[in-house]
Amino acid sequence: MRTTLSGILALVLSFMFVAVAHADEDFAPLPTDGPAKASGIKLRVVGYEGGTNGELIVEIKNTGAKGEAFSAKGLYFVPGEQADKAPQRVGAVGPYQVMTDKGWERKDQLEVAPGKVVKLKLDVYCIDSHRASPSSATKFTMAKTKVPKDLTEAISRAADEKAQANGGYAAPASKSAVQGEVWKNRDKKWIKLDGEGKQERSK
Repeated sequence: MRTTLSGILALVLSFMFVAVAHADEDFAPLPTDGPAKASGIKLRVVGYEGGTNGELIVEIKNTGAKGEAFSAKGLYFVPGEQADKAPQRVGAVGPYQVMTDKGWERKDQLEVAPGKVVKLKLDVYCIDSHRASPSSATKFTMAKTKVPKDLTEAISRAADEKAQANGGYAAPASKSAVQGEVWKNRDKKWIKLDGEGKQERSK
């Protein structure tokens, strides 16, 4: 009986270990800007709510030994489908939402303590005007690269201006205005990003 119980216990522990290991693997390292030092913060996608634009729910985890600031600038996400038929990729634009004691609050940066896991809502906008729109059923993964800095800054400046003119990023009127600026700046000079397919041959 002892042998049987020991075997069952060992089996249960092994399953628990595999489950924990798999959960840790879901967190991916943030892409870096060129030769910049890798961040201790990792990210995993929880789900998407929206269409042409919407909110990408993610969790970030600081795996480093000290506190570190998180910024979503330059991050984009690729649909988990064949690139030739996939809907649009989405990029983070503007401040993200963080759950606080006062509810969801928008921030440009957040200091994440070592070992801490934080849930965020990223405002994301489609970056491929020639593709179909994603839906809340679309599964996204974080790209292994960032949108180049010059393009990121151009989109940020234009988006900030439109958002301020329409009552802030949270205002419904800002969504289509910001989306238009994202497509306009993205299409000025096509830059290949993760997830390119036959759909981009004419670019």
